[in-house]
Amino acid sequence: MANGHNNNITKILGLKGFKISDTREEEDAFVIEVQVKPDKTAVCPECNSKDFYRHGKAKPRKVLHALFNGKKVYLEIHGRQRWKCKHCGRTFTQELKIIKPRSRLTNYAEKLVLWLLSLMSFKAISKLLKISYGKAKKILMEAKTIPGLLQSVINDAEKLHLGIDEHSFKHQEMVLIITDVKAKKVLEILKDDRVATLEAFLSEIPAHKVKEVCIDMKEAFRKAASRLFPEANVVVDHFHMIADANKRMDEARRIEQDVRHKGKVRIPKKIFLIARENLSDRGRQKVDELLKTYPNLESFYWAKERLRDVYRAKDKNEAAKLLDLIIMNLKASDDAELYRWGNTLKRWRQPILNYFDNKTTNAYTEGCNTKVKMLKRISFGLRNVEVYTKKIMLGFLPPECFHTI
Repeated sequence: MANGHNNNITKILGLKGFKISDTREEEDAFVIEVQVKPDKTAVCPECNSKDFYRHGKAKPRKVLHALFNGKKVYLEIHGRQRWKCKHCGRTFTQELKIIKPRSRLTNYAEKLVLWLLSLMSFKAISKLLKISYGKAKKILMEAKTIPGLLQSVINDAEKLHLGIDEHSFKHQEMVLIITDVKAKKVLEILKDDRVATLEAFLSEIPAHKVKEVCIDMKEAFRKAASRLFPEANVVVDHFHMIADANKRMDEARRIEQDVRHKGKVRIPKKIFLIARENLSDRGRQKVDELLKTYPNLESFYWAKERLRDVYRAKDKNEAAKLLDLIIMNLKASDDAELYRWGNTLKRWRQPILNYFDNKTTNAYTEGCNTKVKMLKRISFGLRNVEVYTKKIMLGFLPPECFHTI
């Protein structure tokens, strides 16, 4: 084979330092014959002695290396030396840096498996590369540098604006996702939603780097963030605040319809949940007519709309005045549910107002949850939570990271 062709192939396939003696095409694969030189720096794996002698040649070894033009590329390794130790009598075969002992895939092929796992299911990879699910899973679980890559994000950042949210792993089993909402990077997916698991992860982050922690309305998350990052602002995501207001509005509508009127009337749902400014003139008129017909809903609707006004305030001081007005009116109500809502807003008053310091939201984290759902679909579901967290994390790694895994 011409030296120019030989050099080009070695560069393309990452085989620098190896000699390619021949190539051939089989039915569904390319096979590249590689010649290796004896490694004189080897040591006995039994006693670490360097005093050994040659003991024949190993049989040619065929291993998967890459994909090219829709076909698998195999390396057929020739010339590996066998040695016998003079001290312990152990016979061993020369190992290569590009492949792990007794593996049928090179290190490059294992990186390929991880990259494919970020895009498709285990079954699809098994069919494409002709490897078992167990082998693909083993490669995933042994990729210990994935947490290291994510830890480097934390180490390199000057400031961290954390986002914490939960999503379903399987049915009612929930897991937590931790992000940097400003840098738009996923830091970790935790194996459950327990506060102890969350605190164990957060405690590894330098407290002085964390400037904000954006959460939904979970008191346990708030307490954990305040305890671990006393200098950071805890921000409640405004999407969850409005969603909570809409939920309370709809619950009041349902009680009015099904309890007070015993299901004899039908009160429309959607029109109460749409922001008033987005309604047409006819829509606003219809809402006003419904509120006159069902006056018990009027205070809920007023509070929901005023809470939207809070997030449209021009600054923190104006927002504080609007929020205090809402809380005062709710706590003055005779309705127990409105009174409880007022207490909830009072308890979350500061995290609500902290939004106006940097306009921080959990939108990126919510978007990650959407991507997680897509990754779960293409994986056809996953039953092992440790496999799940690692496979999903692969989907958030940038392509260049797969060269360093």
